[in-house]
Amino acid sequence: MAGERILIVEDESIVQLHLSKLVERLGYQVSGLARSAQEALASAHADPPDLVLMDIRLEGQRDGIEAAREIRAALDIPVIYLTAYADEATVARAGATEPAAYLLKPFTEESVRATLATALTKDHAWREMQERERWLMAVLESLGDGVVVVDDQGAVRFLSEATAQLLGLSTSDVVGRRWEEALGLGQEAQASLRDMMRRPPAERRRVSARHVGGGRSERWVDVDVRDDPSDPSRRILVLYDTSEVQRLRRLLRDQGQFHGMVGRSPGMQRVFEQIREVAGVDWTVLIEGETGTGKELVAQAIHASSPRRRGPFVPVNCAGLTESLVASQLFGHRKGAFTGAVGDQRGLFEAADGGTLFLDEIGDVPLNIQTTLLRVLEDRLVTPVGSTASRKVDVRLLAATHRNLNAEIEQGRFRADLLYRIRVTRIGLPPLRERLEDLPLLAHWFLDRSRTIAAKPVERISGAATERLLRYPWPGNVRELKSAIDFAVIRCRGAEILGEDLPPEVAGNTGGIEPTGEPERLLAALRHCGGNRTRAAQLLGISRATFYRRLNELGIEPE
Repeated sequence: MAGERILIVEDESIVQLHLSKLVERLGYQVSGLARSAQEALASAHADPPDLVLMDIRLEGQRDGIEAAREIRAALDIPVIYLTAYADEATVARAGATEPAAYLLKPFTEESVRATLATALTKDHAWREMQERERWLMAVLESLGDGVVVVDDQGAVRFLSEATAQLLGLSTSDVVGRRWEEALGLGQEAQASLRDMMRRPPAERRRVSARHVGGGRSERWVDVDVRDDPSDPSRRILVLYDTSEVQRLRRLLRDQGQFHGMVGRSPGMQRVFEQIREVAGVDWTVLIEGETGTGKELVAQAIHASSPRRRGPFVPVNCAGLTESLVASQLFGHRKGAFTGAVGDQRGLFEAADGGTLFLDEIGDVPLNIQTTLLRVLEDRLVTPVGSTASRKVDVRLLAATHRNLNAEIEQGRFRADLLYRIRVTRIGLPPLRERLEDLPLLAHWFLDRSRTIAAKPVERISGAATERLLRYPWPGNVRELKSAIDFAVIRCRGAEILGEDLPPEVAGNTGGIEPTGEPERLLAALRHCGGNRTRAAQLLGISRATFYRRLNELGIEPE
């Protein structure tokens, strides 16, 4: 290649001169001339050339092979041997230095041209490949996740520092060994990874593996198999630390969930115990808790644990329904009972016959409907709107409210006798901010479901994102957390949810809402959303109509 610098080592002056002129005529530069091994080494170190033309037989005690060996070891410069003849032993010694080529004397201009061009092209290609590999290794090392590069023989060629720390390995002990022996992953995971390495990229999937070596505490990793862009025969294993995820999943399996509810906190364990206690008896249960704490899940768990579990579970949300609509829904109506009643309609009490009827937000039921409801609970008789005939029903009633019903009684908005009738026993659900030890469990519970629905390979939540989740006060409770994880999964571009993937109010976590009661929660949500009532309702996990009605009850007029 024109312009490359060449060191000529030749002890015959006439050959040296001839080569020098020929090299320059071909467009190369002569970096130096040497007659002995000692001169060659001195010249190469003082002014390193791009290539060395080395005669094997030189004056002095050391020949060209010894000089080439030292130059190759110290400077990694390609060497072309010049020789007129060589015995078998000399050829073997020369071959051990990995020469770029041989030029046989007497040589022609064309043979020199071709040999130099070929040797320099190969050297450039080799150096470019080495540079790409160094660049690739630097990129892989910079990644936070573990990286292992495996060659086509299964030997480890690169182990990132992150991998060494994650698995408790030493790079010097691992590189050069087969990955199965060196990494200490379980047998089942090894079989899966070998299978993934053989498959084309589109057919590969992530493999979960337990690290079983090194005498460390148990570690779990997820492993992706990728092709090495610098060498298609090699594979890159990317390791993600999922030890915390596995721990959370074990906690979920070990009494961490109960009929779709998740919690290891003392508060939630008490709730689970109360559900078991009340499930077997047909008492009416009042479930109390803020919006979004999971009151309907408690009702479903009671039903599923009760002798009525084979019967229907019928939920109805009483919030925002008008008096006539509540009566029609609960008790049914006869044809012509009101405008739009074009036929007889069975009510929800009858639909729940033999099972459980769950009245969510019972505190929002109008007063005169409360009177009818009390009578139904006492007599177990339902009279449809527009009818005088009553029908017998066999229904267990469960009710829920976010309100303080004692305060509602004082305000004349709820009947005391109905409260005593529905509050035979009660279950109080703690808000999420009072059971933050459950938040990581809940977040991963929702993540497992959301990533399946979204068909995205999101595996975990970063430490920074988890910290932001734990700092946020969660005015919308578990329902808001679920929405936040769904939001993050949609935005996430990798395998890990980052802090910036979370909703703005959680990611920024400034001016947080610190609710202490219903009025404070509503007003704080409104302030947090800059007066936007629709966003504030969404934040609290309630409908816009319900939010407006509750604001009106507090005497706050819409702007």
